[in-house]
Amino acid sequence: MTGLQRAPWKAFLLPGLLLGLFWRCLLLASRADLIHANWSVCGALAGAVGRLRRKPVITTLRGSDVARSTRSWVDRMILDLAMRNSRIVICVSEAMAENLRAQYPQRSADIHACLNGADDAFFQIDRKISADAGLRVLAVGNLIRLKGFDVLVEAVARARHRDRMHVWVVGGGPEREPLLAQAASRGVSSCFTFVGIVPATDMPKCFSEADVFVLSSRSEGRPNVVVEALASGLPVISTDLEGVQGMVSNGDNGWLVAVDDADALAAALDQAIDNRAELHRRGERARTFAQNRIGTWADTARCYETLFLAALTADERHRSSCVE
Repeated sequence: MTGLQRAPWKAFLLPGLLLGLFWRCLLLASRADLIHANWSVCGALAGAVGRLRRKPVITTLRGSDVARSTRSWVDRMILDLAMRNSRIVICVSEAMAENLRAQYPQRSADIHACLNGADDAFFQIDRKISADAGLRVLAVGNLIRLKGFDVLVEAVARARHRDRMHVWVVGGGPEREPLLAQAASRGVSSCFTFVGIVPATDMPKCFSEADVFVLSSRSEGRPNVVVEALASGLPVISTDLEGVQGMVSNGDNGWLVAVDDADALAAALDQAIDNRAELHRRGERARTFAQNRIGTWADTARCYETLFLAALTADERHRSSCVE
């Protein structure tokens, strides 16, 4: 979506792209027992192929596709197609699954949640809050407007203790230069380091060197970076989004603030600096929550395996009943 916003002419390439995806899926499906699609648009295409090839389809919805369906009739139509033609629908959060069950009550038994886990390396981080009076803040994501890094810059500028905090921003994108300019104009350039893109293998080190994680996004599905932060034992300051609710609890393992509310985000950052003991307590609660309620990628894989086998078993029963 960001690419289309920057270059609308690329929309003319979409029909060819979708046709190519459909054709490739149609060719490969003949050798498959099951088709697994990610995102609603791929689920709609895979559903059509599944009908042609008589193969069961499982679609995983990631969040932003579901959110767009509430604002656009085109996205709603795509979601409807994916829902109609998928044997099983997987959501990456319990809240999303509950909402879809309410929207599609006739399919409620086929809608499941498989929560993304975190790599073992995040659980193994030895969490230590920095001994000095400063606050080491980590923020991770593509530098696009949706991620709300402009709100984070403004929040730091408004924070009472801004001279005692430093923010490391991991990620790249088209908003890098505007964000640098904003930080300079607000007098907080020295408070920020824009690290750029970091290899996935180096991310546990980034989390281990922070005191708190900030997610300032305007919209998310179920952000993996929040899962990784909790697994790392980092307290999380996040905008109050559906995909975050149920993971971050205000006053327990972090702070929840309203979307686009720089003052509330600044207040949360100041509170994190003011009470180091409370910051440490929320970090311990974050790790405990991740261990008990999230788990590792192996747990996620077992959830998918169970649903894949269920879809294949249902397909075999359907074929047997047709033969009889």
